[in-house]
Amino acid sequence: MNSSIFTQTLKEQRRGLIGWSVGLAVVPLMYLPSYQSLKEQGSLNIKQNDMYTAMGMSDFGSAAGYLHSTIFAMMGLLLMVIFAVTMGGRTAAQEDSGTLDLLLAQPISRSALLWQRFAALAVQIGIVTTVLGLSVIAGARAGKIEVPAGNIVAATAGLGLLGLAVGALTLLVGAVTGKRALTLGFAALLVVGGYLANSLGALIDGATWLRKLSPFHYAIGDSPLMNGWNAGNLAVLAVLAAAAAGLALTVFNRRELAV
Repeated sequence: MNSSIFTQTLKEQRRGLIGWSVGLAVVPLMYLPSYQSLKEQGSLNIKQNDMYTAMGMSDFGSAAGYLHSTIFAMMGLLLMVIFAVTMGGRTAAQEDSGTLDLLLAQPISRSALLWQRFAALAVQIGIVTTVLGLSVIAGARAGKIEVPAGNIVAATAGLGLLGLAVGALTLLVGAVTGKRALTLGFAALLVVGGYLANSLGALIDGATWLRKLSPFHYAIGDSPLMNGWNAGNLAVLAVLAAAAAGLALTVFNRRELAV
């Protein structure tokens, strides 16, 4: 059993992974191929205001702006975060339902169980991130969106590491609470709080420091579609994910589980 928690998790969640992958593949192909026609019709001449700025949406009329606003600051971002929270809450859901004891009754340590769950989460995030990136590149070509493929890969990598960090934080909340509803609720609050910190930091004078507290800033704040790779920002997200997973392991080992 010890060596199969990782593969068992992937096997049990394969249908959900396939469904999410299809969703993340379809979204860019819905938005991006129509870019050129919408631009020629003048439909993208949207006046920018503070609300768009707070939401991280830039000039819809430019290729990079349209791609960023529709995918990396809206639909792709939203789907990636929801996916990460859903998958990251699995262990808490099993503890809450009383089925976690079936796993812990086997010759496996709590540490091994949680680390293999985190490894499975990382693989799942990697798969949907790859699917999203390939779909964005295909959609951008269909819509004649002239953004370098390398910059698209950089932006997609930022979303992927954001998803991994959010999933790890969800894992941490689950290790603390052991309740599915509480885990999903607190994880949602963390996500919303991070999003608001990034948005308000861009909107309010003198509050730019708030953005440094938000993982969303490190994923999309440096406009990778225009500026390319930012290794420092990606490293922050990776460290956050690793730290959250490590802390989750510590709490999970010490807490009396509801099994």
